[in-house]
Amino acid sequence: MHSRAQISSEFFIFIGLAFLIAIAFALASLDQLDDFRLRKENEAVKDMALKVQKELLLAASVEDGYVRIFELPDKIDSINYSITTLNSTITVKSKNSIYIASIPVSVGNVTKSTNIINKTGGVVYVN
Repeated sequence: MHSRAQISSEFFIFIGLAFLIAIAFALASLDQLDDFRLRKENEAVKDMALKVQKELLLAASVEDGYVRIFELPDKIDSINYSITTLNSTITVKSKNSIYIASIPVSVGNVTKSTNIINKTGGVVYVN
């Protein structure tokens, strides 16, 4: 009888150790998943800022009479963000990330939804 009790207690000790190891792996995986999510958010914010920068650089480099309509989504990959233009820079900001890009001098602000860029008299107008 003594050996059965010992086997039973050793079994429960090993099961407990297995659960502890499983919990440690789960915590490590969650940490890596959070890092991946942050990197994805950083890349999405950067891509949005560079997209708008490219649109404005194109408008500044072409001749007068240029008109283009482009859309900015309300969310980037289900991430809320804000976009502002100030002092020849564009700032795209989310909860955990921010990206600032330089843009040519322009009049107006880029907004979520539909944006119209045109160049008249050498000046780039947005919306």
